[in-house]
Amino acid sequence: MATAQTEIRPESGIALQNRVLSFPEVLAQSVANMAPSAAMALLPLFVFFSAGNDAWLSFGISVLILLVVAYCAAQFATRINSAGSFYVWVTRALGPGAGSAAGWGLVLGYLFTGIACVLGFEIYGDNLLVGFGLSPDNHVVRGLLYVVGGLAPAIMAVSDIKISQRVAFILEAVSVTIILVLCVAVYVHAGGVVDTHQLSLKGAKTGGIVVGMVLAIFAFVGFESAGALGQEAKDPARSVPRAIIWSCGIIGVFYLIVVYAQIYGFGDAAFAKASAPLPQLASVVGLGELGHFIAIGITCSMFACALACLTAGSRMLLSLGHDGLLPKLFTHTSRHTHAPDVAIWAVAIPMTVIPVAYIAAGSGDAALSSEEGTLATYGFMLAYGLVAIAAPVYLAKLNEGKALAWIFGILGAVTMLFVFYVNWIPTAIPNDIFPALAGTYAKLPYVFLVWTAIGLAWYVVVKFTKPDMIRSAATWGDAVDPAAEAEEAAHRAA
Repeated sequence: MATAQTEIRPESGIALQNRVLSFPEVLAQSVANMAPSAAMALLPLFVFFSAGNDAWLSFGISVLILLVVAYCAAQFATRINSAGSFYVWVTRALGPGAGSAAGWGLVLGYLFTGIACVLGFEIYGDNLLVGFGLSPDNHVVRGLLYVVGGLAPAIMAVSDIKISQRVAFILEAVSVTIILVLCVAVYVHAGGVVDTHQLSLKGAKTGGIVVGMVLAIFAFVGFESAGALGQEAKDPARSVPRAIIWSCGIIGVFYLIVVYAQIYGFGDAAFAKASAPLPQLASVVGLGELGHFIAIGITCSMFACALACLTAGSRMLLSLGHDGLLPKLFTHTSRHTHAPDVAIWAVAIPMTVIPVAYIAAGSGDAALSSEEGTLATYGFMLAYGLVAIAAPVYLAKLNEGKALAWIFGILGAVTMLFVFYVNWIPTAIPNDIFPALAGTYAKLPYVFLVWTAIGLAWYVVVKFTKPDMIRSAATWGDAVDPAAEAEEAAHRAA
């Protein structure tokens, strides 16, 4: 009988911890990686510029689309529990070439989301300190904020997975609660919860809603990262798929509440002019002091997201290293905490150094944070599209083919292609619905394509130099792989 290995045995160090994380701690990984409080700081305004009063509908459609992808990911998470998540899952269904592309895409996603979070941590942290009287041009303090935002999460990630997950859970819970308090205040101030301007859909424009939907999808990236905890979760076959689906659904509802409340509280004309919507909305409803707590919450959300990126990104590097697609050094784990320490620092160092280098060169951190986040999203879209295709194929290998899986798989893959289309093709072929991208944003799709080409080229090199390693790629994990069992049984019967 073909069974997967029960743990990762690197050449040096010992294995990851086994079965130590509770469901809330696993859920915290996906929620923190989504950074819901940080996402609600400005993204609703950007969606509003395209969709107007129908911004909530753009977010609603995005929730449904990402739940489709989450369903596809959950089909694997209930059957294969591994730190390699999408890389392992896609490899089992579509082969190591597609799997390495998914893994390489997630490495891009976690690394550049982390960079965006370090930049965001500095932005909001600096604004907080300025509010307490510190000079806004204090470069020493800014430098310290970058170091804290990048290296403190790394120290925490190396120390103990249970501690880091609990910290992420607490930080996100506090920040989300603060924003929900503001939303309640908006409804109390307005004397009700019904805003006919939004709910009537009067003057709704399909093109604007669709563009808004594409932007809103950016707020969900990271929901899949609980998959990286397959070995460390106590009951991975239940907790990991639940975390993936629940994080997408629960945070999606949170987004709908916050977007609706922002437009309701401001009114469309005032919202369009807001520069810092959440703190300004607190002043509108007579809770100006709450704005400081909102800023603290967003800063905490950035920190928690950076921590989540390190957790998921390091385990992806470990998985790729285990299969020879990256140096074996990345499989090293701490003898004291069982954390993949080398892989964690391999993500943390560029997460810290790149923002410092950008700012030293005179670039604006706010614009950079948005650009890095956009680049990261391309990596996530690649992985999401591949896992959507892979899910029905994998179920078919198990003789568990479901019509729903095929429908969701095709829908998820096509949607991810569409999102990439909207963020690339209009640069060359502008039209009335999707305007041409400008500046750095027009170059980001090509940066992503180069990154992907490098990853695939390296896969080809490894395939021809280490064919045995490629043939055994993604065969380790914590659970029996029913597809592998079925294939071996058929082979023996023949």
